[in-house]
Amino acid sequence: MALAIGGPDGEFEPGAVPPTFAAVYCLAPTFAQLFTDPDVGINLAGLIHGEQTFEWPEPARGGDVVDASAEIVAVEEKRGMTFVTLAVEAVRQADQAVVCRGRSMMIVRGAAA
Repeated sequence: MALAIGGPDGEFEPGAVPPTFAAVYCLAPTFAQLFTDPDVGINLAGLIHGEQTFEWPEPARGGDVVDASAEIVAVEEKRGMTFVTLAVEAVRQADQAVVCRGRSMMIVRGAAA
């Protein structure tokens, strides 16, 4: 991967998927479910992805089956905007190892619902 982006460093873990792939197996499924839930009431037209952190306790590899989850851990109203903080986690089914965890902060302009 480092060669593909012209970086000087080698692969972090041989055989591991690139760290940014967490957006596919950790964020995409949880965000899709969260943002389409009418009980949550997030207005996608005013949504801004404000902040993101990840950590990878164990490497994810091609062929791993993972279960991803997200939990709303904070909702704050500031200056006419709603700040929603989510904790996300992906667990490999085979051994229950956490392969990714992180936090996302979303900003919803205007009313949250």
